[in-house]
Amino acid sequence: MKAILFPGPEAISVEQVDDPVCGPEDVIVQVATAGICGTDIHIYRNEYMSHFPLIPGHEFGGVVVEVGSQVKTGLKVGDRVAVDPNLYCGYCEFCRREQSNHCLNLQVVGVTRHGAFAEYVAAPARACYLVPDSLDDGQMAFIEPLSCVVYGMKRVQIPPAEAVLIFGVGPIGLLLLQSLRHRGAGPIVVVDKQPDRLALAAQMGATVTLQAGPELAEQLNALQPYGFGLVVDATGAPRVIESAFAYLRPRGQMLMFGVAPMGAKIQIAPYDIFRNDWHILGSFALCYTFQEAITWLETGVVDVRPLISHTLPLAEFSSGFHQFVRGETLKVQIDPRRYAV
Repeated sequence: MKAILFPGPEAISVEQVDDPVCGPEDVIVQVATAGICGTDIHIYRNEYMSHFPLIPGHEFGGVVVEVGSQVKTGLKVGDRVAVDPNLYCGYCEFCRREQSNHCLNLQVVGVTRHGAFAEYVAAPARACYLVPDSLDDGQMAFIEPLSCVVYGMKRVQIPPAEAVLIFGVGPIGLLLLQSLRHRGAGPIVVVDKQPDRLALAAQMGATVTLQAGPELAEQLNALQPYGFGLVVDATGAPRVIESAFAYLRPRGQMLMFGVAPMGAKIQIAPYDIFRNDWHILGSFALCYTFQEAITWLETGVVDVRPLISHTLPLAEFSSGFHQFVRGETLKVQIDPRRYAV
């Protein structure tokens, strides 16, 4: 089959590779769509937990074309499925505490094992979720990132009409915006560098949109002189995260959602955390939240179609990936089934 390979840091190639082998408890999925994620950028730059060579791609769905001999989930050839890429052991200390995203034996499709920027991918049947026909292929590939957002929503407490500030309204920031609006937050202020993203955020329910720049601090302080009850970072940029605490009110919550490079540091005064009763939350990946994400898509709570700016064949992965890295796109999806290499 054809696949995208990261042979080493900051290298991309399209390769002919062996088809994946179906283990007894696995299925083989013919990939319909797979989304490029900010985590893929960190993998590409060797800033994450991955090793090379690697076929990346962890936001995906497709059609089952082979079922292992010991699969007991009822999956069959022809089923449309989205795959939770986070593969938990089920028996370690954290799995037994219902913290499977912190599994001591965690494997991740497209991160620690070959993923979905390819024609086919192998996955354990237990990680597959049936996708209703009411959702198209583009929506199906959004189930994984939306599952991460659902998990983030479970991490925070959002009182009615809580004042929220979001840094970064790329695809993830726009999912967070819609989710927070659904949860009853408001007003919601968003900050980004790009006017087109801010315009889309306004259409999706942002109360105020602000372009990052030298006047930002004055603008935010005028809107909420005592700070915001919830500040969300969806950029993963350490300097943005560090500056965001200046806008957090006493007893406020800081949700650190964006993926920062491994080893990056920020400075924050411990006294400020103590004196302000701040609640600082991380939100890593997802934790059995695929079903909620599917339901939100089915019921229209979150609209992901406006977030898809490009759908490309494998042969155009590199150009689409670098556009995504430069912030020139929203969600870029790869469709190896519809387009030949």
